[in-house]
Amino acid sequence: MKIVMALVVLAVFAGGIAWIVIALRKFKARKAFEREREASFMAEILKAKASPGVPPAAVAAVAAAAVSSTASANVGTTAPAATAAAAAKPADPLAAVAESIRASLTAGRGADAAKAFLGVVAQRTQLTLEPPVWEGLGRALLAQGAFLEAAWSLHAGAVLASDLAGAQKRLVEVAARAGDAGQPQNALKLYATLLAKYPQSQYADFVRANMKQEERKLAKG
Repeated sequence: MKIVMALVVLAVFAGGIAWIVIALRKFKARKAFEREREASFMAEILKAKASPGVPPAAVAAVAAAAVSSTASANVGTTAPAATAAAAAKPADPLAAVAESIRASLTAGRGADAAKAFLGVVAQRTQLTLEPPVWEGLGRALLAQGAFLEAAWSLHAGAVLASDLAGAQKRLVEVAARAGDAGQPQNALKLYATLLAKYPQSQYADFVRANMKQEERKLAKG
């Protein structure tokens, strides 16, 4: 009987060891996969630096953030994994910039978000951002005194959210801010844009009256 009990205990013990070995193998395999995935992401970001159409500075900021994140999350990533990732498909540089804008706004770094956007402003229509992100970006640009870009971002966010009344209101708001900042030319551009896009706008009369004021400022020099 004692021999039988000893055999049972031994079998249970052996089974436990086997389970632990299997669990360790799965854990190591998962960690290897995660390191490979991070290495692939890094390779994509680095390749994006050489992609045409996006200023290197804009992508460099994203790459630097990715390097920091990857280094902290995967200390000890092996060279073979990084080498294998070199064949990964290049990431979309504009998608990287969009993610940088989101991250900067989330962290309260509006100036960084504005800088990233201004780096690719010529390709702004290709950026994919959510309405709240466009709104936050517009406010960040407004704080930097980039009135035309701020108006575009705020207007884009409102239109994307199907808020046409809000889109018009934002154009009027930024135009007025530009006028108060001593930029009558930019104010006139934004007022004219509103009248061209929304000739039946509820703000039309207000805008025309403000345009006359800004034109008088220009005449005075």
